[in-house]
Amino acid sequence: MSALVCALSLALLGAAPAEVSREGRMLFEAAPERLDARVGEWVTYQMDGGPQQGFLRLAVVAEQKDPRGRDAVWVELEFGQYSELKAPLAQFLMLVARDTGLRAEGVSRLFVTQGFEKPQEVDTAALPFFLGTPGKEPPHPALPPPTARLPVGRGSTVSRGQPTRLMTLAGTVTAEPLEVRHRQLVVKRYWVSREIPILHLAKLEFPPVRYALEVRDYGLDAQPRMVPPAPNDKKITLEPASKLPPYFQPVPQSGTASGLEENRP
Repeated sequence: MSALVCALSLALLGAAPAEVSREGRMLFEAAPERLDARVGEWVTYQMDGGPQQGFLRLAVVAEQKDPRGRDAVWVELEFGQYSELKAPLAQFLMLVARDTGLRAEGVSRLFVTQGFEKPQEVDTAALPFFLGTPGKEPPHPALPPPTARLPVGRGSTVSRGQPTRLMTLAGTVTAEPLEVRHRQLVVKRYWVSREIPILHLAKLEFPPVRYALEVRDYGLDAQPRMVPPAPNDKKITLEPASKLPPYFQPVPQSGTASGLEENRP
């Protein structure tokens, strides 16, 4: 996996439970290499077109050391059909190391829930399963901060424009446009703005699938919305699929097994 947290993509684009969607990964490739967001920062995005429409909210709600002693923050993510996200369809709470940014290798704890289900923590041994498995898909060109060199995959190029004023649903901001092409095909367009909290992402477009994500609101007064379970509550492990929560049940496909391999201690 080239860059990001599977849980976010599960909420974002309704990917298969064990898989991160390609579009979801691309969203966070524009995130800073280091997560310097302050506690209280939040941002809401509106998603139009593509396989899933709705609203996505990211918020930094606390900070602490992670189990490896790294400076880390608790990041909440909510996905729903209404902009206020008062009744989200899915919620995620993850402890992310600041020096990795929003990438799988930085997530040391993860809580998930859907609808009215009780939140559950993902067992440490199961985190690689929920955060994605490297090497399943060819790498996509990553978009580091403007001061860094832009690595691109074979046949792909990244072009960067001059900062300009961009009108968004949250108001007009100064943003830097970036465009990723694979040969002659425009794969995605980003508008990166330092004025937007957390991801610094003002707008994102995927022309091939007519999908767009645009900042709608942001602020500095976020409060925790997700209540973690008690420490002794059962965690999500790599058990047979029949024992996983309903929202992580794999979708049976013709000619393929629908269960997960059992991972006993």
